[in-house]
Amino acid sequence: MKAVFVVTALAAALFPAAGRSAVDEPQVLIRPSTKTQVSLWYRGLPARVPRQVDLDAIRDAGFTAVTWPLQHVDGALELRRMAGRARLQVVIRSEPVALTAASALQKSTHVDILIPQTPLRLLPVLMWRAVAHGARVVSFDAGLTQGTGLRDDAGNTPSWVAPVTAVAHQLFLNRTMVDMLTTEPGVEVEPALPRLDVALLDAGRSWVLIATNVSEPGVPPADAYAFLPHHVPPAEWLNLFDGSTIGMLRQPSAVRWHVVLGPGDVRLYAISKIEKD
Repeated sequence: MKAVFVVTALAAALFPAAGRSAVDEPQVLIRPSTKTQVSLWYRGLPARVPRQVDLDAIRDAGFTAVTWPLQHVDGALELRRMAGRARLQVVIRSEPVALTAASALQKSTHVDILIPQTPLRLLPVLMWRAVAHGARVVSFDAGLTQGTGLRDDAGNTPSWVAPVTAVAHQLFLNRTMVDMLTTEPGVEVEPALPRLDVALLDAGRSWVLIATNVSEPGVPPADAYAFLPHHVPPAEWLNLFDGSTIGMLRQPSAVRWHVVLGPGDVRLYAISKIEKD
């Protein structure tokens, strides 16, 4: 836990204020907050009927928003009232669209992770890959026609809840950074590996790198070189997950990073734009 506080404090120094930007997707009918949101699909209990106790449970689980189906428009006003009490944002979408390794590379501000269809090991890598390419509202869907899915019929916690809330917490901790991210072109990866993605992003006063590998378990780690624009500082880059640092090699025309990333792994690094002498 101490490491989390250390990394959060360092990240706060790199990202002192959140910017504001919003790009509406056609399937988003009610525009949510422009800030980064971690949401859970919820369809009421019974279906179409929201319950305050459910929304409170969603908030207590660490989510910042609730995603409600457009088809349940008759319960939307009551949902908004209850969500306000629970301090949740409301996202209304026509239907969930499963996020995949390929679709995560597409620029979409709103994405859905369908839990029954997604191996738990891929939750972090898919989420961060989507964030690297513009996602700001991530909605997790347990695939239920009613209820939250946070408890089963016997009152027990399903196996997916812990990994989903853990990855949701990752995004919540880094929400100020994610609010500001814009794509910075000019990254080249050699050799080009189909399952490896390296994205360089501008976060105002800092640069951010997000590297993801969606390879299957048992496959050798991705081993490649990422060449960044020459104006990007080579060191010291901060790992926003564990507080460690890495250095890179400045070459005449680029900054080179040796990327070694195992299957399903994610790396999230940041560095100030101001180089110290």
